[in-house]
Amino acid sequence: MKQKKTHTTPILWTAARAWWSDAAAQDCASFHWLFIIVLFLASSIAISLPFGANRWREASTASQTNQYPGLGYAFEALAQAPFSFTIANGALQLDPPATETLTAKDWIVELGYNRNHSGDTQRVLQIGTSTLLIRNGSTGTQVSSSLQPFEGLSSETIKRAAENRRTLSQLIEGVLYTAAFSSIPSILLTLSLLMLVQNLAFVVILGMMLSFAVYGKAPGRETAVKLKPLEGIKMAAAIMAGPAFLIGLVGLFIPAFKAPFLWLAYSLLAGIRVIMLYTSRYRSARSS
Repeated sequence: MKQKKTHTTPILWTAARAWWSDAAAQDCASFHWLFIIVLFLASSIAISLPFGANRWREASTASQTNQYPGLGYAFEALAQAPFSFTIANGALQLDPPATETLTAKDWIVELGYNRNHSGDTQRVLQIGTSTLLIRNGSTGTQVSSSLQPFEGLSSETIKRAAENRRTLSQLIEGVLYTAAFSSIPSILLTLSLLMLVQNLAFVVILGMMLSFAVYGKAPGRETAVKLKPLEGIKMAAAIMAGPAFLIGLVGLFIPAFKAPFLWLAYSLLAGIRVIMLYTSRYRSARSS
């Protein structure tokens, strides 16, 4: 165990110093591919953190009941409606089987419709054939979801909840939270995969650029230096991890910095660091 620790620690320290040390960055070219892959995956996850945190904050804000004043009246209208419904197998089942529209204060309640309300200023509670939408058109705040997470929700459930104001409030809070966060896992997975692909392209392109820094024949040298793109990719993955972790932490803990701005900052920091290493490698190759 002690030997493993003494072997790993210099590698981690060298990778950390590669963020600012050209000598350490070039040492990363000899690292095992397993370590480089783990480092690349970790940095890709880090750079996706601002995007994931931004979506999480948006969902948290949209799930608050104070974003939808008067929503309780819409649910009370459902409880008093002269028809019944239930959600089963991710679909709405109406009895009688016909679309319904109700009005409650400033709210419009729609069942069985799949209308697009993106440009409306109305307050809408829509339980479509397979989706749920709660939208405050005056502010544009909304939550939407498939009906799958609401399996078993029915008019009878809402009628029982409406008998007690606190119970109805808890039901509304649960519906809002579920609608806001039900798709978050798939969104985060998609964002992570997207950042992984983009970061991979970034690392490969800049790694190829680093390999060209020493390509060719230096003055006074009889044989040309061979192109070694894999070593360049290793160095690029190592030196770009620093900006990725930095930007990831900033985006995670400082909401004022938006994700697109942070991705641009990461691109600039990583690009500048690669150019600095490229210049160092180029000068060293030509002077040796």
